[in-house]
Amino acid sequence: MNKDAITQMFSPDQFRETGYQLIELLAEHLEQQLSGRGNVLNWHEPVTEDKHWQQPIPQQANLDISGLLDKLKTEILPASLAIHHPHNLGHQVATPLPIAALCDLVAALTNQAMAVYETGPSATMLERQVLRWLCELIGWDTSEGVLTSGGAQANLTALLAARQHSADWNVWQEGLSAHSQLCILASEHAHYSIARAAGIMGLGSNAVIKIAADQNGRMLLDALNAAHSQCLLENKKIIAVVASAGCTPTGSIDPLREIGEFCVANHLWLHVDGAHGASTLMSQQHKHKLDGIELADSVVWDGHKLLYMPATVSAVLFRNAKASYAAFNQDASYLFNSGKMETEAFNVSYRTIECTKRMMALKLWAAFSLYGLEGMASLVDEGFAKAQLFAEKLAAQPDFELLMQPQTNIVCFRFTGGVETTEKFNQAKIRNNIVQSGEFHLTQVELHSELWLRTTLMNPFTSGSDLDELIESVRKHSGH
Repeated sequence: MNKDAITQMFSPDQFRETGYQLIELLAEHLEQQLSGRGNVLNWHEPVTEDKHWQQPIPQQANLDISGLLDKLKTEILPASLAIHHPHNLGHQVATPLPIAALCDLVAALTNQAMAVYETGPSATMLERQVLRWLCELIGWDTSEGVLTSGGAQANLTALLAARQHSADWNVWQEGLSAHSQLCILASEHAHYSIARAAGIMGLGSNAVIKIAADQNGRMLLDALNAAHSQCLLENKKIIAVVASAGCTPTGSIDPLREIGEFCVANHLWLHVDGAHGASTLMSQQHKHKLDGIELADSVVWDGHKLLYMPATVSAVLFRNAKASYAAFNQDASYLFNSGKMETEAFNVSYRTIECTKRMMALKLWAAFSLYGLEGMASLVDEGFAKAQLFAEKLAAQPDFELLMQPQTNIVCFRFTGGVETTEKFNQAKIRNNIVQSGEFHLTQVELHSELWLRTTLMNPFTSGSDLDELIESVRKHSGH
């Protein structure tokens, strides 16, 4: 390839022309989804689709931009889950704010690696500002943290810090052998990333001791106390208690103040997994549900859930600023070389598993700057109100059963057909039929060997009539 061809690959004029066309295409796509036109998913069996997409690697340059955009319009976008569609009620994935998507374009083109301050000066400052805002909402003053690529990585980072803080030796340098058995106490509804983190840390997933929850999915204090006492008898070292602020299965919020006071009294590190529900703190109407979260030593907060950001951006926040350095403890002179902590505090790779780190804060900073806390809170309030509305609709149906009153924006239910036993109605089959029909996207969850249909009310454009349609869709696909 000659020099002119390389120059063309980076052409600002080509970028400008293609960008205009791409934005127009995506705007039309967004408009179609928000209006509810078409299916939420055009289902094809993955094995068949995989064969369709197989092709040899292109060898020669082909500067057919229009052909590329046409393929995006006719094949790629139609084969995607319609995330902004009012019938998309599945996973805890935000319908992202358009301005946030544009900010991701800025992040991609400027490509601020952010390992150290000099590789992303403005990106570093944006991140520090956003983290200060989030910590302020929790109720902390001198706290710090870092943005990571997803809640699983954020939970791992927090638990690594908890391990280093709670152990009687330097685990990072000396490892785990020949020392007390370490364990984690977590709700039975804790996200699987907690057990995965225990496995990654070398504790083994069995080191996560599950604490029973009540019928509303909230951790039982008596069960926590009993587990703590048993660990003391068995000479196990508890590195953290993990509470949920909006657990994934049901959206339930653990009694954070009671758990926090228990941890303070027993000198235990409290980690709150608020990946889904920490955004409740923005709402004047609902923030009381997270009363006591300020007692936590660490909190995880996902932006790509109820902060309505594109995936992925998560914050791991520490009440004690020094604790934010405990997760990772190594020398790297090619990155960290000032020797002064007040300077090294601006090198975010001290506190994250990532070295090359994307500019994640721009989209959060832009959303808060444009819409303010009030505007961002309105999205949370809308989702919670929609969940309450759906719960009321389900409770009024004689052939449906509601698992519990929603505490956030997650509603679990099942179709009973109006009879006492649910054995004849296969909830998983109902869900598969609905998803493959393209009418709605919803998920399922198994709790104590019973299967429930599960919806996450994320889209502010989902209406009451859409929820009525879902109820009828469940009936139709149940075969009843």
